[in-house]
Amino acid sequence: MGQMEPPLENKVQQDRMPHFDGARTLFAMWIVCHHMAPREPTSCLDAMLVRVDVGVEFFILLSGFLTHHLYMGQDISATCGSLFAYFVRRVFRCLLATYVGMVLCALTQWLGGFDVCTLKTLSCFLLSKTWVDPTPNCPNMPSWFVVSLLPCWFLYPWMKFLPQAGSSAKHCMCLAFTLWCLAIGPQLCILFWQRSWLKWNQLIFTWFWPPALMPDFMLGCCIASIVHHNPPRAEVGWIGDIAIVVLVCACMVVPVPTTPEDWAGPDQWRPGHYVAWEQLFARLSAPFLCTFLYCTASQSGGSLTASLLSHKTLVSLGRYTLEVYLLQMPLHDFFLWTRAPGAQGLWQGLPWTPEVFWFYLLLLWVSCVMFVEFLAEPLNRKIKDRSLNWVGKSLSQLCMLEHQQL
Repeated sequence: MGQMEPPLENKVQQDRMPHFDGARTLFAMWIVCHHMAPREPTSCLDAMLVRVDVGVEFFILLSGFLTHHLYMGQDISATCGSLFAYFVRRVFRCLLATYVGMVLCALTQWLGGFDVCTLKTLSCFLLSKTWVDPTPNCPNMPSWFVVSLLPCWFLYPWMKFLPQAGSSAKHCMCLAFTLWCLAIGPQLCILFWQRSWLKWNQLIFTWFWPPALMPDFMLGCCIASIVHHNPPRAEVGWIGDIAIVVLVCACMVVPVPTTPEDWAGPDQWRPGHYVAWEQLFARLSAPFLCTFLYCTASQSGGSLTASLLSHKTLVSLGRYTLEVYLLQMPLHDFFLWTRAPGAQGLWQGLPWTPEVFWFYLLLLWVSCVMFVEFLAEPLNRKIKDRSLNWVGKSLSQLCMLEHQQL
């Protein structure tokens, strides 16, 4: 374990792809705007805000891509120490922000008079509710994403042989196509079987249910294997640019369907979200996102999009996108308390205008920077150091026992 960590840390620095951090920033902004941006006045970006699951799909693919890119040459399951270090690195910050967000949301709901002392809330805190009922209605709604990705991260040390089994880039591409079919297949099968779009109770099991995201995660791993077998040249960077431009244009131009009267999805969500062809938009975007991941992974540049996304500001903010995603709801709940007038007329109220939203967005990023720099990262380093010491002592004691037995 102690010998494994420095090479991995060096690999992280050497193989850093800063434009992916910049992309994280923009996609996180997209997701927050979808959830929180005022719906009036309308704009040309309204259709794009509905298609936020394209951003979610990007984060799933990127998680698989970067996980396999960093760990494909590491024997994670060689020792308990290496396995423990991998789990700490992958899930500690995610779980910390998830639980902080859920506690704050549950607290604001309780103060607002809602009953939070329920079995549903308990199952949310035990991270089990999404497995039984995938409806994203836990105290901190965005937490469904982390809960659904946890099995991917935990099973990766034993699933990594799948993308590594391909002896060439062609084999990996065939596997990638198979995984994409597994991801979108359940939706297409239900669609053709009943000859109508999915109902809400069918959709949640094809998108929010944890096993439904495993093929998407492994698809990202396959793209990393293709990069390993056949590193992209700088000349293909323009293909990645075209892929992302076509995808963004489709998100803006394709009309949003009308919500049917019998739709059982949440009423407060944006009209058209998860309705009709929107149910397939995320998985249909995967080939374009995978093309972008592969063609811009070149260390030699060649992509205009990658150059723009490598701006220092975007790259710096990319470090905090996890917390931005998971803490957007608690801060928004706090702003709910400020909307109505009060204090016997001394407080005039703070309606949710575009100006207030931009202030909320600035406060959200600042809060997440402080949360990471002063709480999450110091705790992460302490736990990592203590785990290294614990593993080192355990290995030393094991060696002493084996020596005594000999």
